[in-house]
Amino acid sequence: MASVIKDVFEKINKDRYVVGFDLNNRFAQLSYCRIDSNDPQTMSTVAGEEEYNIPAVILKRKSNSQWVIGKAAEDAFRESDGHIVSNLLKKALAGENLRMGTEEYKAEDLLLLFIKRSFAMLPLMTTPDKISAVVITVRNADSSMMKVLGKLPELLKLEEDKIHFLSYEESFFFYMLHQKPELHNHQVLLCDSAEGFLNIYRMEKNRFVTPAIAGVENYPYEDFTFGPGSASGDEMDRRFLNITDHLMENKVFSAVYLIGEGFYDDWSNESLKFLCKNRHVFKGNNLFSKGACLAAKEYAVPSGYEKNIRFFGRDRIQANVGVSLNDNGDLQEEVFITAGEHWYEVGKTKEFLLHETDTVPIWMEQISRRNRVSADLKLQGLSVKSGRMTRISLTIKMASEHTIRFIAKDLGFGEIYPSTGLEWVEELDLNS
Repeated sequence: MASVIKDVFEKINKDRYVVGFDLNNRFAQLSYCRIDSNDPQTMSTVAGEEEYNIPAVILKRKSNSQWVIGKAAEDAFRESDGHIVSNLLKKALAGENLRMGTEEYKAEDLLLLFIKRSFAMLPLMTTPDKISAVVITVRNADSSMMKVLGKLPELLKLEEDKIHFLSYEESFFFYMLHQKPELHNHQVLLCDSAEGFLNIYRMEKNRFVTPAIAGVENYPYEDFTFGPGSASGDEMDRRFLNITDHLMENKVFSAVYLIGEGFYDDWSNESLKFLCKNRHVFKGNNLFSKGACLAAKEYAVPSGYEKNIRFFGRDRIQANVGVSLNDNGDLQEEVFITAGEHWYEVGKTKEFLLHETDTVPIWMEQISRRNRVSADLKLQGLSVKSGRMTRISLTIKMASEHTIRFIAKDLGFGEIYPSTGLEWVEELDLNS
């Protein structure tokens, strides 16, 4: 019987996949693997070669009105067969409208079409019904980004709970989580050139707490550019050496990753000599999409890694938020938001009774300060006359990465006290 069950699960896993999608203003990447694998494959745009980047451009052909993306769009544009749009992500976040020939389109719609066409390039076995989880990784998982990407579940024909979003910092963490321990026993440095300028990430762990906590700091150097118009190779090498030497001063690093086409050219000789001293150094181009794919696997089949280490990043909530309720003389606490969750995934609705009061006691615990702050959510206009009871629906969620939104609705109490239809919305800045 055990062997039969094992065979069944192996067959299921052969047909189930997870996908990581790296999206930035210049290109996109897709990595995928079977749900029982720890070895993601990155889709190449050229068979047999390591051409992972799908240029983030879209074109509408003049000849047949067909939409094409990536290298096919660039080729068609060179042949004067259509109108092309680049910088899709930047334009979508800015809410731009774009004219292509005689037609006008929302940049947001063109970006979503680009993403849809990108996913259509996945191997045939990764059809939507066989995908268990997708993680989209972006440089900034902020409220503007979430607003634009919120339509993806419907667009990709996937259930909403199968699509998740991560910052580059967290994709870096998930990538390292699946590497050999000797590569992340100490701090790790990631130098990213993919978007044409230097972006450095430094990961470190606090092992003096249980579970251990991992965090990633981001150091952007937007004036350190790659490609046409950049400084000479010697000048780049000298400056990169100074930057990394300063960031690594008096710290121990296990590994350094150099990613993106900016590190393909042979300009960093002195820098590499310094970085390779007692450290592992790797060059590549698909770390974020692989990290996103490994994160997708964690969503699909959780390994329980958080018992040993937890990640706290800028898109994770740094506070617990809840309500204190009086239930027949007993004080009951209901947690609505738990520290460590992604701000764009938290939220809870609960119904409860209020008796002769128009206030809901709210509390918040900032984990960095280790203190609790209490406040009353006042429901203006709600009757509190003697004996008056009413049922309240309360929703607490994040409106943005720093703003908590409270939504309360008066549901009444049967035929005795019918609902007034009143609704209250309050917001609280976590940084205040």
